[in-house]
Amino acid sequence: MVKEDYIMRLIHEAVRTLLKLLFGIEEQKKEEFEFADAKMEELYRRLKQMAHKGQINEAENLLSEVLDKEQKEGFALALFFYVELNDLEEEALEQAGFSREEIQEGILAAARLYGYDGMVSALLSQ
Repeated sequence: MVKEDYIMRLIHEAVRTLLKLLFGIEEQKKEEFEFADAKMEELYRRLKQMAHKGQINEAENLLSEVLDKEQKEGFALALFFYVELNDLEEEALEQAGFSREEIQEGILAAARLYGYDGMVSALLSQ
């Protein structure tokens, strides 16, 4: 339990820092953020809905299929998605066969696609 709380806080702080540095977004105000692309906004809503239905692996697969390294806003989408997962209760993650470590791995995979893996590795290894 203590380890999971630590990982949860680490993920939260890493994502908060990335959103602020790369996009000028205050993570607490993510509800106020609007994607420039309406399709991206709709995808974010769909991913959130899937995650809250316990379809986390399917949502993550969908996310990885649509991320495009040329579309930097996709990295913000990935970060918001993983924040949603990180906010889920431990029991919900377990029922979906997912873990906080996989959230970290997902963030790192998205960062690698967009060229931010060094920064993300440093933030997640504190």
